[in-house]
Amino acid sequence: MISKSKLEQSIQEIFNLYSKRNFTLAFTLESIYDIFEIGNEVFSKNNPEEMEKLANRPKNKAPDIFDDEPFSFERTFEIYSALSDQFTEVSPELIHKIFELNSKLAWKEYRERYNKYILETYPNYKNDEYLNYLATVVLYDLKDYSEGLRCINRALAANPSCAVYTHLKAKCLIQLGEFEAARTYLYQSLFLLELMQENPPKKGENKDVYPHYPVDFYTSVEQIRNDLRQLDRVESLYKYQLLPLIY
Repeated sequence: MISKSKLEQSIQEIFNLYSKRNFTLAFTLESIYDIFEIGNEVFSKNNPEEMEKLANRPKNKAPDIFDDEPFSFERTFEIYSALSDQFTEVSPELIHKIFELNSKLAWKEYRERYNKYILETYPNYKNDEYLNYLATVVLYDLKDYSEGLRCINRALAANPSCAVYTHLKAKCLIQLGEFEAARTYLYQSLFLLELMQENPPKKGENKDVYPHYPVDFYTSVEQIRNDLRQLDRVESLYKYQLLPLIY
């Protein structure tokens, strides 16, 4: 993880190099290509340990966020279109905005590839605790709560004392209207977090299919208590406002 001061230093260095290598500071499509090229050069020089880690990370079948291609015309045009109304010249502030926007676009594209990959992969590994957990996170985001519940049940069967799993199951149950069952699993999550040692999701033997950058679900005592409060409000609304209308 690059510190804020180190990032600012790198941005300034990119700007200085850009100014030396170009006769104009006009903000154009071509300037974005140059900024990316100089950025790769500067970040590689200033972060050799991180670059070595990236170069030596094991290959697997999952998509990798660092396979992203920022030099494509589509990406460059999208960045230019988003920033051209605000900037007419290249500056450290513009360079920072370019890398910030590129990161957001890269993550968005990665999530699309990642979701597709997880949804295609987990059915072939139904006994894999970790893949069922990752599938639940994706399915919940896609609002497929029934299938998400099936996946988290398989993960829980392998690791019943994982608070992340019990909390995820509770969230699926809430969306499916199973409020009492959801409350039970929320309290179980609370118990696991407060009275037992942390037991995170466990990876199995299928490491060649696990993504290097998984989309995780993070739980905490405060998040669980907040979900319990929201559940109280939902149940109250259902009991005192919706039920009378039905009957």
